[in-house]
Amino acid sequence: MQLPHQKFANILFALGVGLSAFGIQSTPSQAVQPRQAGVEQQASYLYGQSQQPNQIQQGYVVFEQFGNTVVGASYYPRSEFQCFIGNLNQQSEVVTGVMLASMQMEQAPINIDLSPLHQFEQLSQNDQRMLTACKQVAVNRQEQLPAQWQPIPAALLQ
Repeated sequence: MQLPHQKFANILFALGVGLSAFGIQSTPSQAVQPRQAGVEQQASYLYGQSQQPNQIQQGYVVFEQFGNTVVGASYYPRSEFQCFIGNLNQQSEVVTGVMLASMQMEQAPINIDLSPLHQFEQLSQNDQRMLTACKQVAVNRQEQLPAQWQPIPAALLQ
């Protein structure tokens, strides 16, 4: 039996390698649209292994973006979720950053490939709740964050 943190470490590893560990054959998501130069917009995104949201035993990534900075969560429905902060490379559709829960110890890096995942138009109330919680964690740990994510864009924290 795996402990909860071991189970979630396996989840994060799977998400970090584009969920390929599950052998999922999916069509690539529509690319995250690049922002116009000089225009900072806030947007929320939801990606998942399944073509349907909120499916048990399927991994999902939800994040809010401001410029190239993102704050979000990786999760499986009806299970725990893990918050992260990072950057979005729009050309490669990869989120790189650190897990916020592991900030007291070593920073656990993340590398989430969004390209094999399905993108959803609507975020659920639960997705919004996780985003709110993760943004609060980012605020609480702002001094501990690596320099490239300090200060957190004010618009992300509203």
